[in-house]
Amino acid sequence: MKQINLVSYLNAYNDLAPENFKKYIAEFGIGPLVRANEMEDLHSLVEVITSITKATNILNHFYVGFKIQQISKEFDLLRIGENSVINIELKRESTRGKITKQLIQNQYYLKFLDVPIYNFTYVSSTKKLYMLVDSSVIKEVKFDLLIDKLQEQQPKEMNNIHDLFDPINYLISLFDSPKAFLKDEYFLTAQQSTFKKEILDCQPTETPTFIMIEGGAGTGKTLLTYDIAKEYMRKGKNVLIFQCGKLHKGLERLRNDYQWNIEPLSQFILQQREQTDHFSHYDVIIFDEAQRLEKSQLEKFLKLTKNAKLQCIFSLDRQHWLVTLDNNIAEFIEEQVDPKKYELKTIIRYNKEMHAFINNLFDLSKRSPLQKYSNITIQYFSSYEGAKNYLSYLTNESWMVMDYTSSNLNGYSYDVVTNGAEEANDVLGEEYNNVAVVMDDSFYYKSNQKLSTVEFEDIANYYPAKMLYQNMIRVRKKLQLVVIHNPKLVEKILEILNNEHQ
Repeated sequence: MKQINLVSYLNAYNDLAPENFKKYIAEFGIGPLVRANEMEDLHSLVEVITSITKATNILNHFYVGFKIQQISKEFDLLRIGENSVINIELKRESTRGKITKQLIQNQYYLKFLDVPIYNFTYVSSTKKLYMLVDSSVIKEVKFDLLIDKLQEQQPKEMNNIHDLFDPINYLISLFDSPKAFLKDEYFLTAQQSTFKKEILDCQPTETPTFIMIEGGAGTGKTLLTYDIAKEYMRKGKNVLIFQCGKLHKGLERLRNDYQWNIEPLSQFILQQREQTDHFSHYDVIIFDEAQRLEKSQLEKFLKLTKNAKLQCIFSLDRQHWLVTLDNNIAEFIEEQVDPKKYELKTIIRYNKEMHAFINNLFDLSKRSPLQKYSNITIQYFSSYEGAKNYLSYLTNESWMVMDYTSSNLNGYSYDVVTNGAEEANDVLGEEYNNVAVVMDDSFYYKSNQKLSTVEFEDIANYYPAKMLYQNMIRVRKKLQLVVIHNPKLVEKILEILNNEHQ
């Protein structure tokens, strides 16, 4: 995205044919959907500024409609300098409450730039200017203040503004940062916020109501699910959460230090066996990682709660069931209770580079020709011993070496290499900056260009290719593939990394 002069932006809008205007702003990375009322609001702001000062140079160096990648957080007008950042939001009409909420959020996203932040909102209908002060309060200010801040700023020249905004800064892990979670030190995406409001607005009935929150890995479904649980508890609701995956340290802290009712799946099974009326004591029951439920367990639960006045939320990833057995619980839930469904589609955990590479690795037809893979490396070893020594080194260098979940029926040849590492079943919902995964000569590409495993495709309890995928999507920054005794696989990976077309 490039900086633009605001007068130039307005003049082009007024004088150029619509198609040429779209081409013009595309040169600056500005999206094609420009609303007439937004331009009127901007024209009003520029008109007020130019009526006060002749220093029109302060209208240079603006980013218009900048969005932080993956998060889709947008800023109307953003000016970045060596000594400050200035943000101006444009409104036709608004309330003090809405203005305050937006500017607090903007402050949160901009604070990582480590310079003073000045957040303003201009309301064109009243020609009033508001500024965020003390991080939580707005006050009406004179335009002279904005002009002074613009004049004092030393504009920063950048090749790529996106380099300043690492989405990782804005994404908390519930498992790693329970304290930040409890203090509300995060923001939900627009889609998450919409879903949250609709779910919380659901009115209780005399019989159970069912909701399904669905999303792939990295879409923020666990954060949304626990955020909803927190909101229900603040409203005085009695909430029970069954964590169908591993109880990570963060969840253990919520349970032990803050008295959250979080139980492992084993406790759910025990209560079913005892035929207790335990479930009737709760207003809300949540199943996180619900894809790991078995159909018989769900059937029993539905019988025990059929007359209960409660809300039940299933949070799951339809594609995230590792076992090869026919246990698609998402479809089963839909058949049994017809839940109201909310699907999260935007991936916010890992970056564009990782997303493109992982998609291409598992399906060679999914090329991303313009993508560069600067944070992905490959290491090849002829022997398991050599690979084991290298993985030991990575572990000591704070890399997370990922293992495959052990099978009761079949051992994996690479178990000798990764023994003791984190297993696929144990890292559901977790994320790590630096991840290393192992692939040996069990892996190959089928005629349809899909990645598979020759030894275990039909007989393993846990399918290695699926586990590899779950392990890889835990990465946030850097990924290493350690390949053992498989030159053909190395060839294919190098083609991906070098964007070679087949």
